[in-house]
Amino acid sequence: MIVTVTLNPMLDKTVTVSGIAIGRITRAESVTMIVGGKGVNVSRQLFHLGTGSLATGFLGGEIGGLLERLLTEEGLTHRFVRVAGMTREGVTYRHADGTITCVFEPPHRVTAAEADALVALCAQSVQRGDRVVCCGSSPCSEADAVYAEVFRNARKAGAYTVLDSYGRVFHEALATVPDFIKLNRDECELAHGVRLSTEQDICGALDRFLSAGVRCAVVTDGPRTVYATTAGKRWKISPPAVRALNPTGSGDSMLAAMLHGMEAGWPIERSLRFGVAAGAANAGRWELASGSPLEIENLVPHVHLEEILRQHS
Repeated sequence: MIVTVTLNPMLDKTVTVSGIAIGRITRAESVTMIVGGKGVNVSRQLFHLGTGSLATGFLGGEIGGLLERLLTEEGLTHRFVRVAGMTREGVTYRHADGTITCVFEPPHRVTAAEADALVALCAQSVQRGDRVVCCGSSPCSEADAVYAEVFRNARKAGAYTVLDSYGRVFHEALATVPDFIKLNRDECELAHGVRLSTEQDICGALDRFLSAGVRCAVVTDGPRTVYATTAGKRWKISPPAVRALNPTGSGDSMLAAMLHGMEAGWPIERSLRFGVAAGAANAGRWELASGSPLEIENLVPHVHLEEILRQHS
């Protein structure tokens, strides 16, 4: 089973408008709502690929109750820790010309006891051979160590650990040496405290993760080249060209598709190609992390994967 952990989920509203005039009333043409959050997006894309998962994290207040109902309506298996604070909302205004404007509320705080409850829930839910995927930001300092504690327990249980985060919560979790790390380029620069200006810089940053014990590391850069490395090989992967409608969640879709391939026992090269194709498929549609297997497979032939040979001194 795959368990996804999202510390900072959100009620994600999309409001379609013909235009907004500052200081005046604007009538919306339509409103849609889904559960936002990187780990939830991973679970959502896994669901559309036919791979089950358990989504967990923090939910609070009336908004938290609404998110539980929305997850159930989507068919996603979930088990969240209820907290005293109110889960945040985010609003994306979709304009007639295709541009979008996003307004996200600040996150709520969680207590140390609530953080401990989530760690305990994950420990109860994870078994040998599972994959534990910790994604996204931390809402507050009290939750910064949750991913690290979840990974320590997962390692004891014999589970595979996956990290896609940034900031202090990332560094806390990195100290446990996750099996798999996925970052975007900006996050990788923050993690190492250096500018990644060249391909050699990026490969060097990925190799430093491997030197620390990570088994696979991936760096994305929007619609540009993806870099990946394992103990034996390095690759650069060029995504297919698509007309981008909504790139939000493309990294989550990529990660989910790679995990889908790993669950199926695919070679790493096939999982990488399928993952990059899934990220492109997501960017080409408005609905988040909902690409079908056929839609993604149709893009795989347009993904170019090239091995980067290591230079031996």
